[in-house]
Amino acid sequence: MRVSILSLLPFALALASFANAHVDYDHSLSARDYLDELSVASLERRELLGDLTTRELIEELSERLDRRGGQTFTCPYTDTGCTKVFTTLQAFEKHLKYHFDAGHKPPGKK
Repeated sequence: MRVSILSLLPFALALASFANAHVDYDHSLSARDYLDELSVASLERRELLGDLTTRELIEELSERLDRRGGQTFTCPYTDTGCTKVFTTLQAFEKHLKYHFDAGHKPPGKK
């Protein structure tokens, strides 16, 4: 019985594909180690924050907010006579939506 090389080629390719599919490079362990590192870091943060009282946390956040300063947002639609100033980004965005809905031209375009 003679077997040609061309008839063995599909069999060899299928066998190589099957063998490659069963190779396990053990990625599951590296993912598990990564998750362990994340959980250790979060526990360390909890321990650091556990030593602080609520009053200390609020004082620190208040000081940081004061240092940041009151950021204000001025309406750029001065062409329409609008001179409003906003202290929150949400109110500023809502006001810009008003100008957009009213059909006012964007600032800087004529």
